[in-house]
Amino acid sequence: MISLQEAYRLVVLNTPRLQPELLPLLQAAGRVLAEDVITDVNMPPFPRSGMDGYALRAADLAHTPARLEVVASIAAGSFPDFILQPGEAAKIMTGAPVPSGSDAVQMIEKTRAQNHSVEILEAVAVGANISPLGSEAKQGEVVARAETFISPAIIGLLAAVGKSEVQAFRAPTVGILTTGDELVDITVKPGRAHIRNSNGYALFTQVENAGGRPQLLGIARDQQRDLHEKITSGLQYDLLLLTGGVSMGDLDLVEEVFAQFGFEIFFNKVAVKPGKPVIFARSGQTLIFGLPGNPVSAATMFELLVRPAMRKMMGCAAYSNPIVRAQLTERFANRSQREFYAPAWASYAEGKFTVRPLKSKGSGDIVTYAASNSYLICLIAREELQAGEEVEIMLRTEYFYQ
Repeated sequence: MISLQEAYRLVVLNTPRLQPELLPLLQAAGRVLAEDVITDVNMPPFPRSGMDGYALRAADLAHTPARLEVVASIAAGSFPDFILQPGEAAKIMTGAPVPSGSDAVQMIEKTRAQNHSVEILEAVAVGANISPLGSEAKQGEVVARAETFISPAIIGLLAAVGKSEVQAFRAPTVGILTTGDELVDITVKPGRAHIRNSNGYALFTQVENAGGRPQLLGIARDQQRDLHEKITSGLQYDLLLLTGGVSMGDLDLVEEVFAQFGFEIFFNKVAVKPGKPVIFARSGQTLIFGLPGNPVSAATMFELLVRPAMRKMMGCAAYSNPIVRAQLTERFANRSQREFYAPAWASYAEGKFTVRPLKSKGSGDIVTYAASNSYLICLIAREELQAGEEVEIMLRTEYFYQ
């Protein structure tokens, strides 16, 4: 059994980045740039007004109020082909080019318009409310680097520099295979000894949330032949996830079948709770994770090990969920002799995080897990954490939607 830190290191070390592909810009959101992007224009391409108001010469406002002659009105999309003279002003809209001869813009709220003139009520400094040509980025400058996540803001930036197509790392394909004679589909009411296949659906959504392309491969029964057939079909994917069959029971056959395939196995137990029985293996270009069958364990090991693997595949610069410091609201005990990632509820207010551990009935308690948005982290060396203590928590994506 290895530490979580060692397991994480082995996962990252043995996970390759996928090859880039050229995508239309609107299909690139949620991917990661595989190239540096250079702007083909200055940004802004002209001195730009940041306000609705009046372009003027700051020196004309030595004494205010100051009356200036209004010689033009400049809308966004029109270019002023004149030079502003002393004593003159031009009405200007936000985003419009500032005329030559002017060196400031006074916002319209601090002016009083009259027939063909304007009274400027307050002075402004040189450069006020003007974005100089190229002040955001100069032509030929890198505006977005490889390994940048393509967010809506990055899409907007790439559109602004004329990038209709972009090189982005490929999203991994992920096969999801659940195992166990006790499982039935979610459309079936379980019998006395059965449970619904919640893991397949939860993992499908976690994979989608992480940017992958998931495919449910059904349920494999606790038989070597069925496992062998379904695992074989799963090796066409970049990543194969299995749940169940990885512990020490008589029908936990996954590791035995892995040996029949001759998979390269990097580890099969991790000193973490929940999720100790987890296998990480490789077959050719396919990475394989055998996750525990208990739903909380499977979901947790996805966050701790599978999501980082996917993020590396996709070219991300950082692999893990964010870990922050938080004040613990109540005592928490850890008797597991393992590093504990306990379901918790995190909140942020008045400049700090607080975290409340949730009372879970174990790694099968999907109800409590579904009510959490983070993990309280308790290291092996600690058997108790006290109320008021500053602790580490891992935020899950659920936190950002609640």
